[in-house]
Amino acid sequence: MIVASVGNLNFDIYLKVSELPGPDENVEALDLYTGGGGSAANFAVAIARMGLGARFIGAVGEDPMGELSLRELKAEGVDVSFVKRIAGVRSGVVVVLVHPDGVKRMLSYRGANLGLTPADLAADKFQGVRHIHLATGRTELIVRAREIAREVGATVSVDGGTALARKGLEIVKAVVDGVDVVFMNHVEAKMLAGSHDHRAAVEKLSKELSVGELVITLGPRGAVAFDGRRLLHVDAFKLNAVDTTGAGDSFAAAYIAMFLRGMDLYEKLVFANAAAAIKVTRPGARSSPRHDEVVSFLSSLGYKI
Repeated sequence: MIVASVGNLNFDIYLKVSELPGPDENVEALDLYTGGGGSAANFAVAIARMGLGARFIGAVGEDPMGELSLRELKAEGVDVSFVKRIAGVRSGVVVVLVHPDGVKRMLSYRGANLGLTPADLAADKFQGVRHIHLATGRTELIVRAREIAREVGATVSVDGGTALARKGLEIVKAVVDGVDVVFMNHVEAKMLAGSHDHRAAVEKLSKELSVGELVITLGPRGAVAFDGRRLLHVDAFKLNAVDTTGAGDSFAAAYIAMFLRGMDLYEKLVFANAAAAIKVTRPGARSSPRHDEVVSFLSSLGYKI
């Protein structure tokens, strides 16, 4: 079963800091590490670790960082045959400032990522694909991928992030209409619903968005999902956070893996919460757990998934 992930591939530079610098101020970094990033690429790695076939579709520059990023994906078993390479443009780079409590702040240079166009999403790149995941806020790519999904008979999920939420509710409603699964975090949900309370935001969006399943992550409070029939909240697992970068991508991949295996709403949320909890105990955006790790973790707590 192949899952295609569409969106960004970045080279991430992590600086662990005790505080953020003020104007003209220098703060010494406590640690430095680098690794692959980009929400769609992170998802591709995470879905491969869930035991499913993974295909990444995006764009990189013809530069050392782009080549390194592609090698990392291939080493994880991700198919990068359809990645677009763009001469004269640098690959995407993200600088991540990580606080000791795991909270992150990011500075992004999109670079070659912006060179991916709807024309690049041709049907032949999605042959044999069972599910298409769009980790992008670019509406033109989402709309095109939905068309492709209908052609090839694939289900679709969207995780548009803040970039999509900022476009406003009416645009989002049109773009995700009929999508099988839509992911967002509580900040994006409140922004989209125009509410300061995540509960009110969830209630409003569950009525406004015509999607198969709406899934909203709540950080340390877990996650909530609405499938058209019931609204279900499942608490998070409490583990010590080291780095939350990529936790949402790990959550989404675990959820989609269970979605494709026909699990019920509760099982999907529990499994995805567990995957995200394990991920935040490890540094880097690509430190998502494997399927067996999540199963073992849940088994140790008495869950049977």
